[in-house]
Amino acid sequence: MNFKLFFAAAISVGVVTSASSAGEMADACVAALEADGRDSSGCTCLEEQVVANDLVDEMLALGEIADPAERYEAASPDAKAAMDMCTR
Repeated sequence: MNFKLFFAAAISVGVVTSASSAGEMADACVAALEADGRDSSGCTCLEEQVVANDLVDEMLALGEIADPAERYEAASPDAKAAMDMCTR
């Protein structure tokens, strides 16, 4: 699976399963990525971008989309930019 798509899935899981307080989205993202043996170093960056660009509601909505590729394609340009900025 494309890392960017998995990253989108992980942060969506983080947003859906946690409150929006500082660090919780990143922690959930880290847990999801590390459980799959993937690099989680971009999770804090993505949480910062989600909060700074007021993307929390969008990420909640994206979290309802089961397919990671469809989820990424459904993201707004701002959400995609945040994901792209924080993935390696």
